[in-house]
Amino acid sequence: MTPPPSPRRLSAAHRQDQILEMAARLFTEQGFEGVSVADIARALGTSRPTVYSYFPSTEAILDELFTRQLRDLPQRLFEHVRPGEVTDFSALFAALLQEKELVLLLHSGGGPQFRSRRRDFLGALEARLADHGLSLAQPKASHAQRYVLSTVLNLLTVMAYEEWHGTEGTETGRGERPELLGRFISAGLREVLPGAGS
Repeated sequence: MTPPPSPRRLSAAHRQDQILEMAARLFTEQGFEGVSVADIARALGTSRPTVYSYFPSTEAILDELFTRQLRDLPQRLFEHVRPGEVTDFSALFAALLQEKELVLLLHSGGGPQFRSRRRDFLGALEARLADHGLSLAQPKASHAQRYVLSTVLNLLTVMAYEEWHGTEGTETGRGERPELLGRFISAGLREVLPGAGS
């Protein structure tokens, strides 16, 4: 009789992905500050040394999660940010609203370490979008671009978080929000920067 095959060992890349997926789930369910490496190991049915062999801390796991988001997310948004054209903020907001995992991750912590990493991530995302061509129809509006995009991303993450947790008001439907926010930003830009946001 042939002995049963031994269980297949996970590759290093697969194991790392598994750790990251579980950590992201625990961070969004329990809050970043409430999750330890031991919690992640227990949820995976493995040991702390196994998790530590890939990541030295939960902060390192969070950094990798944000790094992966920053690598993949801008490409999904670039079709709404075209060099030389005025940005369609409504379309950009609608696209960002689809990024549920990122939005929940951005709202999964409140401590100083988490806030610092969240700020770094949003700053890097702003820079990538601005460099790609986020346009306010003014050649010298780069400072305003960064300020507007920073404000927009923070507003949007709050709005998306509320929608996914069912805390948003019922007076405005989900489909209307990106357009309303887009009009709001465009109107503000016209007020602050003549010729912008039109």
